[in-house]
Amino acid sequence: MIFKELTPNHPDIPAVKKLFEESFPENERTMSMDVILANLKLMPIKLLGIYPEETPDTFAGFFLTAEGETSVYLTYLAICPEQRSSGIGGKAMSAIREYYKGKTLLFSYESPFEESDNAEQRERRRKFHLRNGFYETGWFAKLNGTEFIIACSKEDFDKDEFLSFMAGMMPEGAPIPELYRRD
Repeated sequence: MIFKELTPNHPDIPAVKKLFEESFPENERTMSMDVILANLKLMPIKLLGIYPEETPDTFAGFFLTAEGETSVYLTYLAICPEQRSSGIGGKAMSAIREYYKGKTLLFSYESPFEESDNAEQRERRRKFHLRNGFYETGWFAKLNGTEFIIACSKEDFDKDEFLSFMAGMMPEGAPIPELYRRD
């Protein structure tokens, strides 16, 4: 798997925007792709394209990261529809773990435990992350009215460390999501 850092003028940006819109319902997008692209130089975030080694010019998906000293927050991982169910998502996740070796990977995904129009999709995503080495921490966050599960690549999740990490990644004045446990 090859990861390429994508800039706003990269030729695959139109494909990224299309995949972003197709893959994530509006309520699950905390910001638009245009806002993300505008902030690539202003925030400690990277937009990485996913490309198969055997066809390194074929855009297969993307993900966004915010990297700290010991942790990396992954978000918006999406694989192109024509590439799904071929194992590329699992290969990408394995390559991401290797790429960020030695760092704790953090991820949040939509909770399948609340009523939604895309409950099946949420459960598939949940199972994908659990299959690929993530642990559910027992903590949840609400963003744009949608509940997200906080997941981690290691079993010993530190809520305070996570919140401190998130505060360091967000622009000044941006709200940090409150974490809670379900009863």
